[in-house]
Amino acid sequence: MRIHSLPRSRAAGAALLAAALIVPLSACSAAQGITEKAADSKTVAAARKSAQALVDKASGPTVFSKPGDAFDITAARGKTVWVVTLDNSIPYVRAVLNGMTEAGRQAGVKVRVFDSKGSTSTAGKGVEQALATDAAAVVAFGINLSEVSGAVRAAQQAKVPVISAFNVDANAPLEEGAAGAVSVDFYDSGRILAAHAVTATDGPVHASYQHLPSVATFTALKKGLQDGFKEFCRSGCSLSVDDLNQADFKQGAERVTSSTLMRNRKLNWVFPAIDGIAQFTVPAIEAANRPEVQASSINAVTANLEFVRNGRVQSADVGNNNSWLGWAMMDRSLRAITGQKAATTVVPLKLFVKDNLKGKDLADEDALFDGADYRGGFTALWKTR
Repeated sequence: MRIHSLPRSRAAGAALLAAALIVPLSACSAAQGITEKAADSKTVAAARKSAQALVDKASGPTVFSKPGDAFDITAARGKTVWVVTLDNSIPYVRAVLNGMTEAGRQAGVKVRVFDSKGSTSTAGKGVEQALATDAAAVVAFGINLSEVSGAVRAAQQAKVPVISAFNVDANAPLEEGAAGAVSVDFYDSGRILAAHAVTATDGPVHASYQHLPSVATFTALKKGLQDGFKEFCRSGCSLSVDDLNQADFKQGAERVTSSTLMRNRKLNWVFPAIDGIAQFTVPAIEAANRPEVQASSINAVTANLEFVRNGRVQSADVGNNNSWLGWAMMDRSLRAITGQKAATTVVPLKLFVKDNLKGKDLADEDALFDGADYRGGFTALWKTR
């Protein structure tokens, strides 16, 4: 999933929108919480073993998987792909765009960027501007197609494919009007966080998820957490959900954390929806003098990875390689331009914990993701006559 003045982020899609939100708490939604009754010892042991297997897999080496068959990109060479973004001021967005531009150079395709500066109405105008000039394809990055439906219909009439990037969970159907999509598995991010919490806690996990209900991808994350608790935490665990609304980010994150710690003395884990929230959750936990409480989140922002490596409350982070995401956006654009079947490309996730961060340069994204050769992987699929 960085946010404005915060350091560069490494993850999550509509997290782009969420990253810009400022959020405090509404009341805890007990109806959304779950409590697991105690199971027999064999069932508990088997569930914990499954959790450990998922943690080991998620924290292991990142591997490139082909998003489809090799194809001829000759028809796309020399053309221009427009990327309409929600907000270019976010460093994470720029990292993704740098990756896409690099991939475009390799493919012989130009990349033009339109910054909507936080306005979805402006984003619609950006799509229209792309159609009025030289766009062979348009990527809506962090902008749900339903928010620019008129422009998407115009693109369909002009036979210019529109790619959805980081707008919905990887498991969701393609957005209406999309000629392809790129995302990450937010649902699996939740399962991974749940599995890690179970394996890193002695006894039951009593947790709170700090949710952003206005963002669809985080609803998938919440569902993954809830299902992960049911799957892996079979002995008296509990998970409550605190819904967050747009407001003051810093004071809001501190307030929700402090109030949750006060009302739940059993609490030993907090899941902020994104690292941008966690950067305020962590100090609030420290201020409450609750050393038994741990936190984990998504985005793999450098500041949060430092929390993890230094053992400062946050003990895990799930994220993706942003440059890799940019290359995937170019690949999906090339496929749409050349008439390949619409599909969703899933960019892989990695679980970061203290052990696999040892000796790593936290600013070197490719090193963090094990030097996986996604550039060579994509390039090998792009054939020319």
